[in-house]
Amino acid sequence: MSKTACIISLTPVTDEPRVLRQSKALYDAGWTVIVAGFKGRQDPPEFWRYIEVEHVYETRRLVENLKLDWKRRLSPHSGTFAEDYYWGQAGYDGIYEHIATIEKVRCDLAIAHDFFTAPIAARLASLSGGVYSVDCHEFSYEQYMHDPKWIKRERPWVHAMEKRFLPAASVVTTVCDGIADALHATYKLAKRPTVVRSTAFYHDLPFRPVGERIQVLYHGIVSPMRGLEQAIESVRLWRPEYYFVIRGPGPEDYIASLQAIAELHGVTDRVRIDPPVPFNDMVPRANEADIGFFVQPDISLQKRFTLPNKFFEYVQARLALCVADLPEMARLVKEHGLGVLVPKITPESIAENINSLTRDRIDTYKQASMKAARRLSWQSEAAVMLRAYGIEASVEVV
Repeated sequence: MSKTACIISLTPVTDEPRVLRQSKALYDAGWTVIVAGFKGRQDPPEFWRYIEVEHVYETRRLVENLKLDWKRRLSPHSGTFAEDYYWGQAGYDGIYEHIATIEKVRCDLAIAHDFFTAPIAARLASLSGGVYSVDCHEFSYEQYMHDPKWIKRERPWVHAMEKRFLPAASVVTTVCDGIADALHATYKLAKRPTVVRSTAFYHDLPFRPVGERIQVLYHGIVSPMRGLEQAIESVRLWRPEYYFVIRGPGPEDYIASLQAIAELHGVTDRVRIDPPVPFNDMVPRANEADIGFFVQPDISLQKRFTLPNKFFEYVQARLALCVADLPEMARLVKEHGLGVLVPKITPESIAENINSLTRDRIDTYKQASMKAARRLSWQSEAAVMLRAYGIEASVEVV
């Protein structure tokens, strides 16, 4: 009889690359896979048992809100208060009841994506007689260091929650070495978290030499703190053959603000903001571009150790890379000769590095992505994840 894993991610899970890859690896290893999360743009894979959940906010009396807020304030001194605050807000209790009671889920392994699903996974594991794991996409303790209100109000509670649930998890995984080291040191974990990088599925795509116009692509979530404002401003300094495409989901008002920046700097004819494409189309569509771009500010450990999905998707798309000179990305760029590193998040620094990418250099870096694509693929990384869960696995692609 096959074992069952329940993956819990409070994101649009059918569009969430890490969930899609993780679930496929478990299914291919012979496990039954249940995925609980929000509805995405595309249909779930056929092999999922998909449970759509949503936040249901309950109206509370003033005195109840005051008691709950005191538990949040006291959470640095009590993990119990931290968890009580969690269950009392944002409808998490209802999400757990939907999974455990209405859908009657029982599993051998409950996988929480980030700390805010860990209590749900822990309860489900206890009910099922199984274990839970936490997959940390972020170093959540420093995730919003640009926001003073978050630092004052939420950061101590986040710290208390991770301190309560990470050490008790059977396995902790994360996306890069820097975050693994930070989690290990911050929460005194018995074992360093296992690094499972967010590599993309291997794509067998052809080398596409640079054409007359050169497309610089950013794809992914379109939101603040990703360097998009500075990148758009820098376009006015780019050589005329370059143009910038931003592709992905984002709030309408923020996208409108980016369009306003393009208009302010007179580059509306060279900046295009496209809607997102389905998960399976992301890499093939990216192959139409020449340079994969991602330059974000270094304002915290969370930002410094970024190693996002898009980095590996650009490699699978056989692009040259132009990314921030941050440790995790820089190490792989240098190791595989993938592109250029931007030392400062200023329009001038971005433009200098874009303009340094002659057609010959871009084609050289594209060829390097061709060579690195197999090694930097999910087919290799999946075995690392499965072994962390105690599942025998062999490396499929090296």
